Amino acid sequence: MITGIGTDFIEKKRIEKIFKKYGNRFLNKILSESEKKKFPSISKSKKISFLTSAFSSKESFVKALGTGFREIYPRDISIIKDKLGKPSINCDLIKDFKAHLSVTNDEKYTLSMVIIEK
Repeated sequence: MITGIGTDFIEKKRIEKIFKKYGNRFLNKILSESEKKKFPSISKSKKISFLTSAFSSKESFVKALGTGFREIYPRDISIIKDKLGKPSINCDLIKDFKAHLSVTNDEKYTLSMVIIEK
């Protein structure tokens, strides 16, 4: 049974400005430990897309939960890709859920959608 749907649409320049201004403070706020470990190995040209996709996906997830970022923070959620690049969501604070995640990026924007089943 579907229990929630969430979407987010974000301009990459917005994330780029925040990252340039706050650097590691921003990374520590929005990335999980596993994402922070991966971030240095991402090519410079893809870092903003990575950050924008991560933030947008996490925002969509908490919208689908219906909680927003209350008691769950972006750093508590990990976006993981399989060998083919399909993204999924891991959040140890939430039990017994199945989340379907779709993310699309173009030059200027990122759009994500999450559907949660229980």
